[in-house]
Amino acid sequence: MKKVIYFQFFLMMILISNNYAHTSISNEVIAKVGTQVVSSYELKNKIKTKIFLSKKKINQENINKIKGQILQSLINLKLKKIELLKYNIKIEYSKNLNSYLENIALQYNTNINGLKNIFEDNGLDFEELQNEINTELAWNNFIFRMYKNKIQIDQNEINNQLNIEIKEQKNLEKYKLSEIELLIKDDTDIRDNIRKIKKLITEEGFKNTAIKHSVSDTALDGGDLGWINSKVLSNQLQNILEKMNIGDISEPIIKDKSIVFLKLVNKKTININNIDLNSLKNQIINAKKNELLIILSNNHLSKIKNNTFIKIK
Repeated sequence: MKKVIYFQFFLMMILISNNYAHTSISNEVIAKVGTQVVSSYELKNKIKTKIFLSKKKINQENINKIKGQILQSLINLKLKKIELLKYNIKIEYSKNLNSYLENIALQYNTNINGLKNIFEDNGLDFEELQNEINTELAWNNFIFRMYKNKIQIDQNEINNQLNIEIKEQKNLEKYKLSEIELLIKDDTDIRDNIRKIKKLITEEGFKNTAIKHSVSDTALDGGDLGWINSKVLSNQLQNILEKMNIGDISEPIIKDKSIVFLKLVNKKTININNIDLNSLKNQIINAKKNELLIILSNNHLSKIKNNTFIKIK
Protein backbone atom coordinates (compact mmCIF):
# COMPACT_ATOMS: atom_id res chain seq x y z
CA MET A 1 0.00 0.00 0.00
CA LYS A 2 2.49 2.59 -1.21
CA LYS A 3 0.35 5.71 -1.26
CA VAL A 4 1.60 9.19 -0.35
CA ILE A 5 -0.01 12.50 0.57
CA TYR A 6 1.39 14.09 -2.56
CA PHE A 7 -0.74 11.94 -4.82
CA GLN A 8 0.24 11.50 -8.41
CA PHE A 9 -2.21 10.51 -11.04
CA PHE A 10 -2.25 11.35 -14.67
CA LEU A 11 -3.99 10.28 -17.80
CA MET A 12 -1.34 9.32 -20.33
CA MET A 13 -2.11 8.55 -23.92
CA ILE A 14 -5.72 9.15 -24.70
CA LEU A 15 -7.89 10.01 -27.69
CA ILE A 16 -9.23 9.04 -31.06
CA SER A 17 -11.22 10.24 -34.02
CA ASN A 18 -13.70 8.46 -36.26
CA ASN A 19 -11.46 9.01 -39.28
CA TYR A 20 -8.32 7.50 -37.79
CA ALA A 21 -7.69 5.25 -40.79
CA HIS A 22 -7.40 8.27 -43.08
CA THR A 23 -4.03 9.45 -41.78
CA SER A 24 -3.67 12.03 -44.50
CA ILE A 25 -6.64 14.05 -43.26
CA SER A 26 -5.80 17.69 -42.46
CA ASN A 27 -5.36 18.71 -38.85
CA GLU A 28 -8.60 20.33 -37.73
CA VAL A 29 -10.37 21.44 -34.57
CA ILE A 30 -12.78 18.77 -33.39
CA ALA A 31 -13.72 20.30 -30.04
CA LYS A 32 -13.61 23.69 -28.35
CA VAL A 33 -13.10 23.81 -24.59
CA GLY A 34 -13.22 27.42 -23.43
CA THR A 35 -10.05 29.01 -24.80
CA GLN A 36 -8.52 25.61 -25.60
CA VAL A 37 -9.11 23.34 -28.58
CA VAL A 38 -8.80 19.62 -29.27
CA SER A 39 -7.29 18.88 -32.67
CA SER A 40 -7.61 15.83 -34.87
CA TYR A 41 -3.83 15.42 -34.64
CA GLU A 42 -4.03 15.10 -30.86
CA LEU A 43 -6.76 12.51 -31.16
CA LYS A 44 -4.94 10.37 -33.67
CA ASN A 45 -1.64 10.57 -31.83
CA LYS A 46 -3.15 9.69 -28.45
CA ILE A 47 -5.09 6.74 -29.77
CA LYS A 48 -2.01 5.32 -31.45
CA THR A 49 -0.04 5.79 -28.24
CA LYS A 50 -2.76 4.23 -26.12
CA ILE A 51 -3.11 1.17 -28.30
CA PHE A 52 0.65 0.80 -28.78
CA LEU A 53 1.38 0.84 -25.04
CA SER A 54 -1.53 -1.52 -24.41
CA LYS A 55 -0.10 -4.07 -26.86
CA LYS A 56 -3.36 -4.14 -28.81
CA LYS A 57 -4.13 -3.94 -32.51
CA ILE A 58 -5.10 -0.64 -34.04
CA ASN A 59 -8.48 -1.40 -35.53
CA GLN A 60 -11.92 0.17 -35.59
CA GLU A 61 -13.27 -2.15 -32.90
CA ASN A 62 -10.64 -1.07 -30.36
CA ILE A 63 -11.04 2.56 -31.41
CA ASN A 64 -14.81 2.49 -30.87
CA LYS A 65 -14.47 0.93 -27.42
CA ILE A 66 -12.55 3.85 -26.00
CA LYS A 67 -13.58 6.78 -28.18
CA GLY A 68 -16.08 8.40 -25.82
CA GLN A 69 -13.99 7.88 -22.72
CA ILE A 70 -10.89 9.15 -24.46
CA LEU A 71 -12.54 12.30 -25.73
CA GLN A 72 -13.72 13.18 -22.22
CA SER A 73 -10.22 12.59 -20.90
CA LEU A 74 -8.71 15.07 -23.34
CA ILE A 75 -11.45 17.60 -22.61
CA ASN A 76 -10.58 17.27 -18.91
CA LEU A 77 -6.92 17.87 -19.74
CA LYS A 78 -7.84 21.10 -21.55
CA LEU A 79 -9.97 22.21 -18.58
CA LYS A 80 -7.00 21.67 -16.29
CA LYS A 81 -4.83 23.83 -18.54
CA ILE A 82 -7.42 26.61 -18.41
CA GLU A 83 -7.51 26.52 -14.61
CA LEU A 84 -3.72 26.47 -14.31
CA LEU A 85 -3.46 29.50 -16.59
CA LYS A 86 -6.12 31.27 -14.53
CA TYR A 87 -3.90 30.98 -11.45
CA ASN A 88 -0.75 31.88 -13.44
CA ILE A 89 0.71 28.40 -12.94
CA LYS A 90 3.15 27.57 -15.70
CA ILE A 91 3.08 24.13 -17.25
CA GLU A 92 6.77 23.42 -17.53
CA TYR A 93 9.27 20.62 -17.09
CA SER A 94 8.68 18.74 -13.85
CA LYS A 95 11.44 17.00 -11.92
CA ASN A 96 9.04 14.05 -11.58
CA LEU A 97 8.64 13.66 -15.36
CA ASN A 98 11.66 11.40 -15.72
CA SER A 99 10.35 9.03 -13.05
CA TYR A 100 7.19 8.42 -15.06
CA LEU A 101 9.06 8.05 -18.33
CA GLU A 102 11.56 5.66 -16.74
CA ASN A 103 8.70 3.47 -15.48
CA ILE A 104 7.29 3.27 -19.00
CA ALA A 105 10.75 2.65 -20.49
CA LEU A 106 11.37 -0.23 -18.09
CA GLN A 107 8.48 -2.11 -19.67
CA TYR A 108 10.48 -2.13 -22.90
CA ASN A 109 13.80 -2.92 -21.21
CA THR A 110 15.24 0.45 -22.21
CA ASN A 111 15.89 3.97 -20.91
CA ILE A 112 14.21 7.28 -21.70
CA ASN A 113 16.25 7.83 -24.86
CA GLY A 114 15.42 4.31 -25.97
CA LEU A 115 11.73 4.95 -25.29
CA LYS A 116 11.92 8.13 -27.36
CA ASN A 117 13.40 6.16 -30.25
CA ILE A 118 10.64 3.54 -29.93
CA PHE A 119 8.03 6.30 -30.16
CA GLU A 120 9.69 7.80 -33.24
CA ASP A 121 9.96 4.39 -34.93
CA ASN A 122 6.23 3.83 -34.41
CA GLY A 123 5.14 7.29 -35.53
CA LEU A 124 4.21 8.47 -32.04
CA ASP A 125 4.72 11.99 -30.68
CA PHE A 126 7.01 11.70 -27.65
CA GLU A 127 6.83 15.44 -26.94
CA GLU A 128 3.04 15.26 -26.67
CA LEU A 129 3.42 12.53 -24.04
CA GLN A 130 5.83 14.69 -22.05
CA ASN A 131 3.55 17.73 -22.26
CA GLU A 132 0.58 15.74 -21.05
CA ILE A 133 2.46 14.28 -18.08
CA ASN A 134 3.75 17.74 -17.12
CA THR A 135 0.21 19.14 -17.25
CA GLU A 136 -1.09 16.42 -14.95
CA LEU A 137 1.78 16.92 -12.50
CA ALA A 138 1.17 20.69 -12.44
CA TRP A 139 -2.53 20.03 -11.77
CA ASN A 140 -1.72 17.66 -8.92
CA ASN A 141 0.51 20.30 -7.33
CA PHE A 142 -2.23 22.90 -7.71
CA ILE A 143 -4.91 20.73 -6.10
CA PHE A 144 -2.61 19.78 -3.25
CA ARG A 145 -1.73 23.39 -2.44
CA MET A 146 -5.32 24.57 -2.71
CA TYR A 147 -6.92 21.90 -0.52
CA LYS A 148 -4.22 20.54 1.80
CA ASN A 149 -5.49 22.57 4.77
CA LYS A 150 -9.02 21.26 4.28
CA ILE A 151 -8.08 17.63 4.71
CA GLN A 152 -9.48 16.44 8.00
CA ILE A 153 -8.77 12.88 9.12
CA ASP A 154 -10.90 11.18 11.77
CA GLN A 155 -8.46 9.59 14.23
CA ASN A 156 -11.08 7.10 15.39
CA GLU A 157 -11.53 5.97 11.80
CA ILE A 158 -7.75 5.61 11.44
CA ASN A 159 -7.47 3.57 14.65
CA ASN A 160 -10.35 1.33 13.61
CA GLN A 161 -8.74 0.73 10.23
CA LEU A 162 -5.41 0.04 11.94
CA ASN A 163 -7.02 -2.63 14.12
CA ILE A 164 -8.60 -4.22 11.04
CA GLU A 165 -5.26 -4.23 9.23
CA ILE A 166 -3.50 -5.80 12.22
CA LYS A 167 -6.15 -8.50 12.49
CA GLU A 168 -5.98 -9.26 8.76
CA GLN A 169 -2.19 -9.34 8.66
CA LYS A 170 -1.63 -11.44 11.76
CA ASN A 171 -0.09 -14.75 10.64
CA LEU A 172 -1.16 -13.93 7.11
CA GLU A 173 0.27 -15.59 4.03
CA LYS A 174 1.00 -13.22 1.17
CA TYR A 175 2.02 -14.06 -2.37
CA LYS A 176 3.83 -11.83 -4.86
CA LEU A 177 2.48 -12.92 -8.22
CA SER A 178 2.79 -12.25 -11.91
CA GLU A 179 0.32 -13.36 -14.57
CA ILE A 180 -0.10 -14.02 -18.26
CA GLU A 181 -3.68 -14.09 -19.54
CA LEU A 182 -4.74 -15.20 -23.02
CA LEU A 183 -8.17 -15.12 -24.64
CA ILE A 184 -9.47 -18.44 -26.02
CA LYS A 185 -12.02 -19.37 -28.66
CA ASP A 186 -12.22 -23.16 -28.67
CA ASP A 187 -10.46 -26.31 -27.45
CA THR A 188 -7.98 -26.24 -30.33
CA ASP A 189 -7.18 -22.65 -29.52
CA ILE A 190 -6.51 -23.65 -25.89
CA ARG A 191 -3.99 -26.35 -26.79
CA ASP A 192 -2.20 -24.18 -29.34
CA ASN A 193 -1.96 -21.22 -26.99
CA ILE A 194 -0.65 -23.32 -24.11
CA ARG A 195 2.11 -24.77 -26.29
CA LYS A 196 2.96 -21.35 -27.70
CA ILE A 197 3.14 -19.57 -24.34
CA LYS A 198 5.15 -22.31 -22.64
CA LYS A 199 7.69 -22.11 -25.46
CA LEU A 200 7.86 -18.30 -25.27
CA ILE A 201 8.27 -18.32 -21.48
CA THR A 202 11.21 -20.70 -21.85
CA GLU A 203 12.83 -18.67 -24.63
CA GLU A 204 12.03 -15.08 -23.62
CA GLY A 205 11.15 -15.23 -19.93
CA PHE A 206 7.87 -14.73 -18.13
CA LYS A 207 8.01 -10.92 -17.97
CA ASN A 208 8.74 -10.35 -21.66
CA THR A 209 6.08 -12.87 -22.65
CA ALA A 210 3.53 -11.06 -20.46
CA ILE A 211 4.42 -7.69 -21.99
CA LYS A 212 4.08 -8.95 -25.55
CA HIS A 213 1.19 -11.40 -25.34
CA SER A 214 -0.93 -10.99 -22.18
CA VAL A 215 -4.34 -9.36 -22.60
CA SER A 216 -4.50 -8.40 -18.92
CA ASP A 217 -4.15 -4.80 -17.74
CA THR A 218 -0.98 -5.94 -15.98
CA ALA A 219 0.79 -6.57 -19.29
CA LEU A 220 2.61 -3.22 -19.26
CA ASP A 221 4.02 -4.13 -15.85
CA GLY A 222 5.30 -7.47 -17.09
CA GLY A 223 2.27 -9.21 -15.60
CA ASP A 224 3.06 -7.95 -12.08
CA LEU A 225 0.09 -8.41 -9.72
CA GLY A 226 2.01 -7.29 -6.64
CA TRP A 227 1.49 -8.77 -3.18
CA ILE A 228 -1.84 -10.51 -2.73
CA ASN A 229 -3.47 -11.51 0.53
CA SER A 230 -4.16 -15.25 0.52
CA LYS A 231 -7.57 -14.59 2.07
CA VAL A 232 -8.84 -12.94 -1.10
CA LEU A 233 -7.84 -15.88 -3.30
CA SER A 234 -10.20 -18.66 -4.28
CA ASN A 235 -9.67 -22.11 -2.79
CA GLN A 236 -8.52 -23.31 -6.20
CA LEU A 237 -5.76 -20.69 -6.41
CA GLN A 238 -4.73 -21.18 -2.79
CA ASN A 239 -4.32 -24.91 -3.40
CA ILE A 240 -2.21 -24.23 -6.48
CA LEU A 241 0.04 -21.67 -4.79
CA GLU A 242 0.57 -23.74 -1.65
CA LYS A 243 2.26 -26.41 -3.78
CA MET A 244 4.52 -23.96 -5.64
CA ASN A 245 8.01 -22.81 -4.78
CA ILE A 246 9.32 -19.30 -5.38
CA GLY A 247 10.08 -18.94 -9.09
CA ASP A 248 7.64 -21.66 -10.16
CA ILE A 249 5.13 -21.12 -12.94
CA SER A 250 1.74 -22.75 -12.60
CA GLU A 251 0.15 -25.10 -15.07
CA PRO A 252 -2.40 -23.23 -17.21
CA ILE A 253 -5.54 -22.25 -15.30
CA ILE A 254 -8.56 -22.47 -17.61
CA LYS A 255 -11.31 -19.90 -17.13
CA ASP A 256 -14.49 -19.35 -19.15
CA LYS A 257 -12.86 -17.31 -21.92
CA SER A 258 -9.20 -17.20 -21.02
CA ILE A 259 -6.09 -19.11 -19.95
CA VAL A 260 -3.99 -17.83 -17.06
CA PHE A 261 -0.42 -18.68 -16.10
CA LEU A 262 0.76 -17.57 -12.64
CA LYS A 263 4.33 -17.11 -11.52
CA LEU A 264 5.12 -17.18 -7.79
CA VAL A 265 7.69 -14.40 -7.51
CA ASN A 266 7.89 -14.40 -3.70
CA LYS A 267 5.90 -15.26 -0.59
CA LYS A 268 5.93 -14.34 3.07
CA THR A 269 4.08 -14.89 6.30
CA ILE A 270 3.33 -11.82 8.36
CA ASN A 271 2.70 -11.97 12.08
CA ILE A 272 2.04 -9.30 14.67
CA ASN A 273 5.64 -9.37 15.86
CA ASN A 274 7.10 -8.07 12.60
CA ILE A 275 4.45 -5.47 11.74
CA ASP A 276 5.72 -1.87 11.93
CA LEU A 277 2.64 -0.29 13.52
CA ASN A 278 3.80 3.31 13.05
CA SER A 279 4.56 2.70 9.40
CA LEU A 280 1.24 0.92 8.90
CA LYS A 281 -0.65 3.77 10.57
CA ASN A 282 1.11 6.36 8.40
CA GLN A 283 0.22 4.37 5.30
CA ILE A 284 -3.44 4.38 6.33
CA ILE A 285 -3.39 8.13 7.03
CA ASN A 286 -1.71 8.90 3.70
CA ALA A 287 -4.13 6.66 1.83
CA LYS A 288 -7.12 8.45 3.43
CA LYS A 289 -5.67 11.86 2.55
CA ASN A 290 -4.99 10.68 -0.96
CA GLU A 291 -8.58 9.49 -1.38
CA LEU A 292 -9.90 12.85 -0.17
CA LEU A 293 -7.60 14.77 -2.50
CA ILE A 294 -8.80 12.73 -5.46
CA ILE A 295 -12.41 13.51 -4.54
CA LEU A 296 -11.58 17.22 -4.18
CA SER A 297 -9.77 17.18 -7.51
CA ASN A 298 -12.77 15.62 -9.28
CA ASN A 299 -15.15 18.09 -7.64
CA HIS A 300 -12.96 21.04 -8.63
CA LEU A 301 -12.79 19.79 -12.21
CA SER A 302 -16.58 19.36 -12.32
CA LYS A 303 -17.06 22.99 -11.25
CA ILE A 304 -14.76 24.17 -14.02
CA LYS A 305 -16.58 22.02 -16.57
CA ASN A 306 -19.98 23.40 -15.52
CA ASN A 307 -18.73 26.96 -16.09
CA THR A 308 -16.88 26.39 -19.36
CA PHE A 309 -18.28 26.44 -22.86
CA ILE A 310 -17.60 23.08 -24.49
CA LYS A 311 -18.51 22.32 -28.09
CA ILE A 312 -17.76 19.03 -29.84
CA LYS A 313 -17.96 19.09 -33.62
